[in-house]
Amino acid sequence: MNRVSMLIGLALLTVFGQSSFAEACREIHGRAILYSGDAFLEIWHVGTHHTFFVVDEESSELIFRYLHYPKSDNQALFADFTICPTERYKQGASQPVIVKRIRNAHVVARRGK
Repeated sequence: MNRVSMLIGLALLTVFGQSSFAEACREIHGRAILYSGDAFLEIWHVGTHHTFFVVDEESSELIFRYLHYPKSDNQALFADFTICPTERYKQGASQPVIVKRIRNAHVVARRGK
C-alpha cells in the first residue's frame, strides 16, 4: 500500500508540476507577423498588449502555409490561433507558445510597408 501511495504521489507531482510551468491551451484571435531582420515570428493577441513567440518548427510551418516568402515581409496573418504556452505568463514579456491550429485565416498587407 505504501508503494502504491508513493507512485500515485509521484504521478500527481508530475502532472501538477508540469501544469505550474505553463497555462492550458486556448484559442485567441491574433495577428502573426514575421520580422525578417531577425526571423522572429510573433503573434499579437488582438485587443491586448500581450504577444507570443513561436518555439517549434511545426508551429512555424503551420503559419508559413499562409505567409509566403518574399511577400512575408509585407504580410500579416489574422486568425484564430489555438496556442499552448510553454512557460507561465510574465507581465510585460512575450510568452513562448506552440501553435496547434489556425482557423479563419486572413492575410493582409502590413501598414507602413
